[in-house]
Amino acid sequence: MLKLIIYLILICNISMPTITVFASENFARAETTIYLYKTSTDNENISNIYCMIEKGYFVQILNEENNYYSVYYNGINGFVKKNDVKEIINTPNTPYPSNIQIIIGSDCNLRSSPTTNSNTNNIIATIKKDESNINFIGRIFSQEVIDFGGTVWYLIEYDGKTGYIYNKYVKSITPIYENNENANYKNSINSSSENPLTQTPSLIIVLILFLPSIFLIFLLYLPRKLKKPSKISNDKY
Repeated sequence: MLKLIIYLILICNISMPTITVFASENFARAETTIYLYKTSTDNENISNIYCMIEKGYFVQILNEENNYYSVYYNGINGFVKKNDVKEIINTPNTPYPSNIQIIIGSDCNLRSSPTTNSNTNNIIATIKKDESNINFIGRIFSQEVIDFGGTVWYLIEYDGKTGYIYNKYVKSITPIYENNENANYKNSINSSSENPLTQTPSLIIVLILFLPSIFLIFLLYLPRKLKKPSKISNDKY
């Protein structure tokens, strides 16, 4: 019987190797408005921030770096703090703000950073009045107020270039609301690296599938009954 048990263990180990399942798309949600950073360092300066990620929207996780996730968000690769997002198990229908239309009210510059400081040579291109072929990425609050135009800058993509435009030059923009899409959050089980056989339901299924083989092996190892010795006659010849 001991040999039988050892044999079964060997069969299970050979037939059922550890399975690792990697999710093709792994998203996490911003439960509040958070920052998309340029580097995975604890630098809160505006120079290290791409834009804000609006409440309820999602980032696609690419990798992990210490206390940060390397992520993709609305055309930008950046970093978010792990504690700022919650992983989900489904793929969201609206991961980023969509259908946000921006119309320019007067000629303005597209800049590589959200500032008009004369010491910074950051002009990428010029956008003409009434231009609307602009892709919204995110917004950011600068520390600079220009001609009472507020502190809001928009990170956009225009004509294949990514940069910032100042709110004062925007004639209209679609309101940006928080995302109330339902999401299924990850529980304590790490589905990306666990062996399914360690979970009880799967183990039961495996045992059921192996029952016929176990029974056959048991029959093969079952000792045959010893033949009873023939009764010796006491009759004398």
